[in-house]
Amino acid sequence: MGILYLCGKEDIMPVTEKKYPDWVQKYRSKGTTVKKKGDSYYLYKRTSRRIKGKKYPQPVDTYIGVITPEGVIQSNKRKVSLTNAEVWEYGFSKAVWELCPDDWKKPLGNDWQDVLSIILLKQSPTSYIQKTRTVKKESDFRYQFAAQSSSLSRRIYKKWGVGMAELHRLETIYLVCLDKNEIISKVNKEQQELLKKIQVSLEMC
Repeated sequence: MGILYLCGKEDIMPVTEKKYPDWVQKYRSKGTTVKKKGDSYYLYKRTSRRIKGKKYPQPVDTYIGVITPEGVIQSNKRKVSLTNAEVWEYGFSKAVWELCPDDWKKPLGNDWQDVLSIILLKQSPTSYIQKTRTVKKESDFRYQFAAQSSSLSRRIYKKWGVGMAELHRLETIYLVCLDKNEIISKVNKEQQELLKKIQVSLEMC
């Protein structure tokens, strides 16, 4: 590791110059910089911009990829702004909606979607349902919603072997909305097995 010296009027201050392996150094072209984290080396594009209150332009580093002896593995990740991101519960609500049996819907007639939406919102206050449809008030109907919810759970269990309580294991699957893009959060192994059992596919709404 070499030592550089900056000479001032009254003293000399040593500055350490970072030295990297040859297979890393060859990628340090003009306008780039290398950062070491652990045993790995990462390549960044370096630019600068002026910031109010700062006398000199401040460096801005944009990630390019990880440097290996075989070359640079560039990142395929795309930066997105989270400023206007919306996060909704998705897995539980989607599953209940898909599994809702016809023999529960039929007595409710045209009201079944409204009743189901209210039940879902009561059980999952951040349900994506409120994003996709206007949810009416419970007071707009004369149904006993606690009884309707219990009936729904029994009928789902009778047909699929799982009740509402077990389906709540899916409520940590989220719908993330970023501007015009919608993505579904990670589904763990236990949730995958449950989705397979009930034959529900979590497609974009």
